[in-house]
Amino acid sequence: AEVIPSLELLRKRKGIKTTRDFVTGNLNVYDHHTHGTAVLSVLAGQIEGIIQGTAPGADFMLFRTEDTSDEFPVEEDFWAAAAEFADSAGADIITSSLGYSYFDDPLLNYKFSDLDGNSAFVTRAADIAASKGILVFCSAGNERNKSWERILAPSDGDSVMCIGAVDENEMISVFSSAGPSADGRVKPDIVALGVSVTIQTSPSSVSFASGTSFSCPVMSGITACLLQAVPAAINTGIMKAIKQSADRYNSPDSLYGYGIPDMSVALEKLQDAVLKIPENELIAFPNPTTGDIEIIFREQPESIRLEIFSTSGKIIHSKYFSTFAGRSLRITALNNREQGIYFVRLVTETGVYLQKIIKLNS
Repeated sequence: AEVIPSLELLRKRKGIKTTRDFVTGNLNVYDHHTHGTAVLSVLAGQIEGIIQGTAPGADFMLFRTEDTSDEFPVEEDFWAAAAEFADSAGADIITSSLGYSYFDDPLLNYKFSDLDGNSAFVTRAADIAASKGILVFCSAGNERNKSWERILAPSDGDSVMCIGAVDENEMISVFSSAGPSADGRVKPDIVALGVSVTIQTSPSSVSFASGTSFSCPVMSGITACLLQAVPAAINTGIMKAIKQSADRYNSPDSLYGYGIPDMSVALEKLQDAVLKIPENELIAFPNPTTGDIEIIFREQPESIRLEIFSTSGKIIHSKYFSTFAGRSLRITALNNREQGIYFVRLVTETGVYLQKIIKLNS
């Protein structure tokens, strides 16, 4: 496999936890096609000022279920096997940039009436994965300017987040598959940037690509960040908050679904559901601590300057968040510090707050 510069940081930190090729049964998922590399670069690619993945700090499992040499329903079995493996390995999110409608043997084709959320084999598998607590994201498909026109399986699943594609002007792309599902449910669920998305599949260049294959990882990656910010949230709650944050939530349609989400609003909704609101401006816990500290704010700060002092007044850690989302800040800077008393100083637009923290050895 060629080395892709934007994925070097991912490899250096050993962020690819496992690989498996369900088509051939071996472990090598590389060198079959550039499509998966492009999707991974949307999720994890990092080159300063050129490409910035939506979940650069996440851990990944890479599975190949698509046989690009032909198109037969056995690929749905491969997908189901990969989803089962993902569940057994503790995956939080499945992001799947593929879909099924027509096959090489026309007798095996799906009819649009099959996209009712319960009929296609791969859709049933995707809904089972969601029932295990996994967030399942799937591309809507690039069919609207082709004969099929509509969404593809498994994005018709009622527990699957079906992602359409808009351009930088927030206009639906000409190719983004149309909903609703065959039984009339809102599909796609939401839309994200899927036109001229920055990708890297070649060691020597960065390029642009279009398709719901890329709006899907844009969305699933941001959702991984949401999950990290609110670890107590469950998949159904996250899906609901994302949809409710979208700009067409009160008037969804068959092209945009619920529209473009506002992830800061989704974060606020999730935190309001699972975080207690402090009586004072903020609370810090656990205190005493053996490591991490969580700061919960009563009001969402727009920016935060964080400083940690030793008892002698020396600054041992500082960080500035010019834009901050949510009401929760996790501080890990005391993890490797010796036992003792420290002072955490937080400056927001509403004031300056000082917290005494007792650090104990674990």
